[in-house]
Amino acid sequence: MRQWTSTTVVGMALYAALVGGALGARPAAAVELEVATWHWTEPARGAVLREMVEQFAKEHPGTTIKEVSVPFPRYVEQMLLRLAGGTPPDVLVATDAMLFTFLERGHLAPFSGFPALTTMLDRDRADFVDAQAVASVGGQTYGVVSHFSTYGLLYNDRLLTEAGITKPPATPQEFLAAATKLTKAPEQYGYGTRHSMNEEGGWWYEVAYWVHGFGGRWATNGKPSVNTPQVVGAVRFFKQLYDAGVFPKGVDAATYRRMFWQEKIATLTDNNAVYFIAKSQNPSLPIRAASNPFSPPVTVGEVSFYTIPKGAKHSQEAATFIEWYRGHLREMGMKLQNLVGSKSANAEILKAFPHLATFAAAPLAENGGALPKGFEGRMPEFRHIVLQHVTNVLVNNADAAAEMQAAQIELEAMRP
Repeated sequence: MRQWTSTTVVGMALYAALVGGALGARPAAAVELEVATWHWTEPARGAVLREMVEQFAKEHPGTTIKEVSVPFPRYVEQMLLRLAGGTPPDVLVATDAMLFTFLERGHLAPFSGFPALTTMLDRDRADFVDAQAVASVGGQTYGVVSHFSTYGLLYNDRLLTEAGITKPPATPQEFLAAATKLTKAPEQYGYGTRHSMNEEGGWWYEVAYWVHGFGGRWATNGKPSVNTPQVVGAVRFFKQLYDAGVFPKGVDAATYRRMFWQEKIATLTDNNAVYFIAKSQNPSLPIRAASNPFSPPVTVGEVSFYTIPKGAKHSQEAATFIEWYRGHLREMGMKLQNLVGSKSANAEILKAFPHLATFAAAPLAENGGALPKGFEGRMPEFRHIVLQHVTNVLVNNADAAAEMQAAQIELEAMRP
């Protein structure tokens, strides 16, 4: 039997090392992270996001980012197909409503499974904005806030001045009077808003804006409350706007927003990102932002979260990316003039862009305004039922109280 001496063993180890060196060490496997978001399709936000992922790739050799780009109207449908089919992206961006749609179907991984994210959650606890609480469900965190947009009253100062309106409206009735005075259809309109089922998702925010402004709530104590006097009052007011002809009918959000920066529309109730877009499209636009015409000037908003789907191929690397991304929110917010998920970053952003203070100061409605409390996972169905009945009020002149009562009955039959 052959005996191995220490000299023989050392010699064999040296030989193996030399051979290994000659052949070259095996490189670490490259990682391609799939990041899914509709933001890739947006010119300004997409450009900034590409700059960020390019910087991430430089700081993390061997990791590249693959864009999973789907336009907003088709995003949820396409992502649900991938998630149900077992081919999730590594990072999944979701609005607050989308987050609950994905979570309800069991598609999101809790952050407790990722050391980089549990460390981040503990370290940055005091720096999170209030909206971060939306992503905490059942004692687990399922996303981190990227940025958020809240609604304010945008107006063309020159058009208001020319009409003899010396200050922005402070009540719904003042708003209706101003919009009526500013309307010279079809050349000019006082207001621009979504108003049909063709843009159901966006219109929901417009209706929620007025409902919460009138003191309404979609749900109270875990039960629908769409038949209350406050909600009915908001629907009746929207009907007044509709009948007064103060906004162009049959146009989508892209069209009326373009009309705003072309100075063919005097006011919008829209999110802070539209201020930035309008000013970038028409630098000479005399745009101003005012408090919402309610007391208190409550607002609605949409929050974007970065999440990790269950079954993601590179989940730990995705966690590393999300932790890195949160650390660079300030740069993103400064470039896009947008409030982000970091209090310290927002303090600097507000100094640079004072107009955002109007949006930041507005008290946010319960659950952001769009999510019915207790029905977050059923929000698309909830929304559809309500807006169908609002459509009957607008188009068929149905009674608002009767329609909201009918909606209430349908919603009560729907389990949370």
